Amino acid sequence: MAESPTASSEIMNGLGQQQLEALDGYIRIGAAEASQALSTWLERRVRVSVGRISQLSLETAAEQLGPGDEIACACCMRINGGLGGHLLLGFDDESGFILCDTLLNRPTPSTAWGELEISSAQETSNIVGCSFLNSLSRVFPESAPKPGQADNPPDPTWIPSPPVFVRDYAAAIMQFTLMDQASASETALVAQTKFTIDDIPMVWRLLLIPDAKVLDQLTRTLT
Repeated sequence: MAESPTASSEIMNGLGQQQLEALDGYIRIGAAEASQALSTWLERRVRVSVGRISQLSLETAAEQLGPGDEIACACCMRINGGLGGHLLLGFDDESGFILCDTLLNRPTPSTAWGELEISSAQETSNIVGCSFLNSLSRVFPESAPKPGQADNPPDPTWIPSPPVFVRDYAAAIMQFTLMDQASASETALVAQTKFTIDDIPMVWRLLLIPDAKVLDQLTRTLT
């Protein structure tokens, strides 16, 4: 996974190293669940693996989607439920088309994003997003209200909205993603995600952008 050498200095009030390592375990569980779900759906041998998770500023995280002067693709999902934020699965045209051609059993490579290609990317992102969020939701233990707490504790479930496909410059994708998140934090958690379908490699990037409340909960919950 590409990491910024100044990542630790960019995030002043985020997760510590031990907390990132703890979160990394949940990310890897999500990758294993995504592998199984995609293998079942595609009826192919699929492996999803992730590199060590990085904590970056939003500006630096946008650069993970691709060079600033090149077009990138992403499927963007709003995280609903008791916890809020966004999940992005970013990829370049080449990796996206390989996936589409595999799904659609095309004899010739795709060259443009049409309705079928976009739908394939969205469905894949939905499966991956649900797998990762199901795993990450385990960070927050379900519990009954404790003395002094409100009668209704926060719902720990993370539910992704239907993915929205965006193809634009990286900064524009990030701006589009966050335009409805008034309480966005300045932090993104980024993991380079590698897909292998029948030994055909593709590189995607998983970006989790928690809202400020969720980031605060993560800092207090992870050990």
